[in-house]
Amino acid sequence: MGELLLCDRPIAAMPFYLEGLSVNVYSLEELNYYILNNTFLLDSDFMSNELCEWIRDELKQPKLAEKLERMILYHGRLAEFVLEILDHTGYCTKSEKQKIIENVKQLEEKSDFECSKMRADKLMENGKYLNGIYEYKKILESKEADGENKQIKAKIIHNLGTAYARLFLFDDAAKYYRQAYLISHDSESLKECLLACICMHDNNAFRITADEFGVSQEQINNITEFFSQEGRDEEITSFDDKLDNMAAEKKADKDAYNKEMAAIILACKEQYRRMNRI
Repeated sequence: MGELLLCDRPIAAMPFYLEGLSVNVYSLEELNYYILNNTFLLDSDFMSNELCEWIRDELKQPKLAEKLERMILYHGRLAEFVLEILDHTGYCTKSEKQKIIENVKQLEEKSDFECSKMRADKLMENGKYLNGIYEYKKILESKEADGENKQIKAKIIHNLGTAYARLFLFDDAAKYYRQAYLISHDSESLKECLLACICMHDNNAFRITADEFGVSQEQINNITEFFSQEGRDEEITSFDDKLDNMAAEKKADKDAYNKEMAAIILACKEQYRRMNRI
């Protein structure tokens, strides 16, 4: 989880799976932690009888479970439901609780379309790109999307392209960036489309796209220069230097080289799995 949570209440033998966050929680403190850090991912589905049953049976908190069930029965607000959980543990500070409730109330006042977009954007910020893709596509397939501003729809499609690019699926990324540009004529979408073509080493697609949209040679030079500069990013060059040093030392200690290279590959695989995790 990235930090140590001190739990002074029972730890569940069976976790509760938070579908919107794609995580298992084992205690009320963990539940509070995820509410605090993922407020904009909460929705009406969070107010579930399953959660109440888990709090009663696994965490041995029947009074809290009863209060929450009563709120569900009488159609209480999500903000009240969340506040009851927060008040029961004392994990969050007073100011943190106030901010959480303000954000939840803000969600309650927005349309389903707006809330869904906020959640999808938050998933992207948290590096949950595959979840973000599903959420964005669900938004675009909704009836509400038909009546929305074209620029907002174009932004969602652009973000879809970004999600695919972060997963190194540059063919799909280029497709969505192009689609976004056709709607919005935003130069950023066109630029990202051309960069995706470069990333998948498809010079033909790059040239066809540039010709189709009348991209000048000066603009092409700027885009290729931008790509070159990104390749000189400090983190990337540091990684390249590390690989070069390893290659130079390969002859001296081949076994050590193979072990270190295997560790690097394993770390990269794990990072990619995390980005694809549902």
